[in-house]
Amino acid sequence: MEILITGSAGYIAGLLIKKLSADPSVSRIVGIDLLPEPEHMKSDPKITWIQADLAIPGWEDRLPTAAHIDAVVHCAFKIRNPYGKKRVVQKNNLDNCHRVFSFSVERNIPKLIYLSTVSAYGAKPENIGKLLTETEPISETENPYGYQKAETERDLVAILRSHNAATQAVVLRLNSVTGPVGQSLASKFGLITFLKKILPFVVEADPAWARQFVHEEDLIQIMQLLINADLSKDGLNPMIFNIAPPKFLTAKDMGQLLHKKVLRVPHWVIRPAFFMAWHFSLGRIPTRPDSAMGLIYPINVDGSRIEKTIDFHYAHTAEDAFMGMA
Repeated sequence: MEILITGSAGYIAGLLIKKLSADPSVSRIVGIDLLPEPEHMKSDPKITWIQADLAIPGWEDRLPTAAHIDAVVHCAFKIRNPYGKKRVVQKNNLDNCHRVFSFSVERNIPKLIYLSTVSAYGAKPENIGKLLTETEPISETENPYGYQKAETERDLVAILRSHNAATQAVVLRLNSVTGPVGQSLASKFGLITFLKKILPFVVEADPAWARQFVHEEDLIQIMQLLINADLSKDGLNPMIFNIAPPKFLTAKDMGQLLHKKVLRVPHWVIRPAFFMAWHFSLGRIPTRPDSAMGLIYPINVDGSRIEKTIDFHYAHTAEDAFMGMA
């Protein structure tokens, strides 16, 4: 089996490559990334590396001539929208996804796995007390990451329909993915780093706010199983799965785990605080004003469908993931 993985120098793709490289059924892994091949991968005979921007035509022609790709795993996506670069990042993300989706469908790659996000649902008051299912509309309009992912999902559906595709596409809507490897990466700056290493307290804008955390090992197992799974019997294309264990953590839960006090902050303070921190730091503090709703309203999902479809059960709790436990 030969697998193409985009964003292959990144966190999740790097873990997947390590897992697949040890799988005797995998003969070749084609990695594509903006960055050069990491040193620890250069000695792996299964890996063929292409350094390229997926949004720019030409990478398709650099694939090994003898390669017969059985699956594409599309991880490449710029999560952060740096200060003043929102439109540039958005265009690059939409273009790179469009090219990967079109390549997979036009070449009849048997399987395409795309990493999306639960942020595409949008953080809204009506989410309180609910576990969102895959049938909920993806309606994010403000948060750049969630909006761009929602747009790429819609593009994927359009491409599949226009080509009457034989490619089986799978969309994984991920909640916050973390674990010991993710939390050891200096380059991975996000909510957990902010809570653990910077803030002396945990902010609570609403007692109903909560977040799910997916352990990196669970996600990698899901992806490996999906690469090998026969999904044709379900008749859906794309197949969409929320990825999150059933339990979520409130701000109070996080405070107890981190042995930090919880500071209650009114809703009306969040947006101005995000605005000032973002603009005064020129984006160095990752508090985009259009992402403030994600600290006020939850986006918690029902992640059980994947367990009913393939032979998988979440082995790690939200606490395991949040605390970076193996």
